[in-house]
Amino acid sequence: MKDKDDSNKGNKSYFAVSRRKRRQYILKIGVPVAVAAIVLGIVFATQVSEHGLGAKMVMHIHPQLSVKVNGKAITVPEKIGIDNSLYKDHSLDRFGVQGISPLHTHDSKGTIHVESSVNRDYTLGEFLDVWGGLDTNGKTVKATVNGQPISDWRNHILKDKEQISLEIS
Repeated sequence: MKDKDDSNKGNKSYFAVSRRKRRQYILKIGVPVAVAAIVLGIVFATQVSEHGLGAKMVMHIHPQLSVKVNGKAITVPEKIGIDNSLYKDHSLDRFGVQGISPLHTHDSKGTIHVESSVNRDYTLGEFLDVWGGLDTNGKTVKATVNGQPISDWRNHILKDKEQISLEIS
């Protein structure tokens, strides 16, 4: 049995031509729009499942970190916890906002941004794990906070505006 439209291919009436144009429009425009909507829906659903719908920042503090290795100051890199090459430990991802670690840097000034969707304690060790770029294994680490020495530096809870200094040798 012939398709109704097959019999109208030669039909040059206004209605037949209009029907063919509408079908072409749907195929050229409608199908890609539908595919794009499906893809965006999948991406949105994935983000919601990973970060929660409308995850809001409830904690926002800025400790300052300076590091010396063998007496030489090193720069704390920008985009720790944001750039994949400087984002080694993802165990805290569920507490981050906008797809970045709750412990990260924006610039190379040593400011640690603690931007979290939950109010919890974060440690210097957790920040160093996220970074993954500072080797302290088998080395001596002297740490101070606001000029006062601390011994358990990995478990030091980060606080707003504090000055943390690490000397590694």
